[in-house]
Amino acid sequence: MGTITYGFSDTPFGEIIVAATKKGVCDLRFLEYNKLETIHDLGQRWGVYTPITLDNEMAEMVASVVFGGKRRKLTVDLRSTDFQIAVWKAVRAIPFGQTATYQDMARAAGNEKAARAAATAVAQNPVSLLIPCHRVVRGDGDTGDYRWGRDLKRKLLKWEAETVAAQPKNGMATDLTQLIDIHCSNVPLVEELSQDMFKGDLDGLF
Repeated sequence: MGTITYGFSDTPFGEIIVAATKKGVCDLRFLEYNKLETIHDLGQRWGVYTPITLDNEMAEMVASVVFGGKRRKLTVDLRSTDFQIAVWKAVRAIPFGQTATYQDMARAAGNEKAARAAATAVAQNPVSLLIPCHRVVRGDGDTGDYRWGRDLKRKLLKWEAETVAAQPKNGMATDLTQLIDIHCSNVPLVEELSQDMFKGDLDGLF
């Protein structure tokens, strides 16, 4: 049986939990309740990887990439349908400081009439921030819902917009568009966690 590693890290917007298999980050979320309940929920979702082990340094490193501008390439390890994976890849491509609509995501995934299904895929994104589902908004311009509340979604978008405005025009140190690789594992993995998940120093609802 394989292992899943998890850890906690503070961010400017609250504490997060990050979990990873050998292939990459498989879960990233803001804490919704106490840590014991969160770990229990994580274990139920990814029980195939038990036992789970603690590694806060891993979580802090991921947080430093998202919020600290550290250039390190990461891999995310996802399991889902082909359509959902296509939507998540489209979400990953939304530039830092910009937004796109659910219909945009459906179109990018190959079915422009599937906006509702795209919204479901966005809402089920298991690695928030790395796949920036907060950047997907409604077609009427409303921010739309967010798993951790509309207020947090607005704060994230405001922070990104302000960060872009404060940056020189030669590039965004915090833009993860080119730093996140997606690995699709639709079968259980049994390998132990290793540093292979980190590849060098370059690295919602209606």
